[in-house]
Amino acid sequence: MMMRWTFAVLAWTASTVAIVPIAFMLAIVLAGPHSSILPSMLQPVVAVLCWAFVLVGPVLVARAVWR
Repeated sequence: MMMRWTFAVLAWTASTVAIVPIAFMLAIVLAGPHSSILPSMLQPVVAVLCWAFVLVGPVLVARAVWR
């Protein structure tokens, strides 16, 4: 049980370290203050999706390792 917990925490940490810079760069490029790639009404949607990716992605990875 302790090994599962340890591996799940390590997987969560590693995936968070990998996902956060990717989501940050996506949010800055697509929805940043000086970005003109997307219309202004879609920029909040991109920000919410990036936050969801940051919050849910590592949890899904840790859950997969736990199983």
